[in-house]
Amino acid sequence: MRRARQLNRRRLSGLLVFLSAALCQSAFSKPPAGQSQPKSPLRLTAEIISQSYCGINPSTFSLQLRLRLRYTNLSSQRLIIYQGHDLFYQTRLRSDATATAPQDDVMLLDMHYFDEEFERIDAASPGRVFVKLAPGDSFEREIVRGVGVTNNRNAGGSSVQTGPHSLRVIVSTWYQSPQLAEKLRQEWQRKGLLWTQPLVSEPLNILIQQPPAATPCH
Repeated sequence: MRRARQLNRRRLSGLLVFLSAALCQSAFSKPPAGQSQPKSPLRLTAEIISQSYCGINPSTFSLQLRLRLRYTNLSSQRLIIYQGHDLFYQTRLRSDATATAPQDDVMLLDMHYFDEEFERIDAASPGRVFVKLAPGDSFEREIVRGVGVTNNRNAGGSSVQTGPHSLRVIVSTWYQSPQLAEKLRQEWQRKGLLWTQPLVSEPLNILIQQPPAATPCH
């Protein structure tokens, strides 16, 4: 019970940190007029590997997207990035505004936790759950995201409409406390810079279509 309470507190703390940082990212994603967006030392891009549909009811279906995320170090120093099991993902889909349909914005939150597998974070050097990324290098990982799609223009909620959209993925890179992050950043500074800020992928254009015949979802 004690371990379960500790894990639940850790989950809640990590989720609150991620949501706060993600909201800040969204709030400041558009720079003032005439100013360019500051470039992050760590770039995140998303690529669609495959997409499939299944039917929920005659007007609603589910779109499964398999995405390849690529992390690229644009800085001049080595970056240390957590890539273990405990991560939060947020998918943001924004439709293109048309004369007949206003622009809509849907955000979906997901988190990955595997409590039964212990991960050693607080150690003298970065362990196997960290990636050490040299300047100019990249690494990739794949995720699957599910999106509800509807033809009902008045549905709202967490479903998107068919048509062209832009997709962004917001990814956490840290779920522990800020105090532990600062401690490890100091201890590991000779090995690289520990990165703990959420990342927002560059926008990816996607066309969501009504499937001619979608098999029922199971």
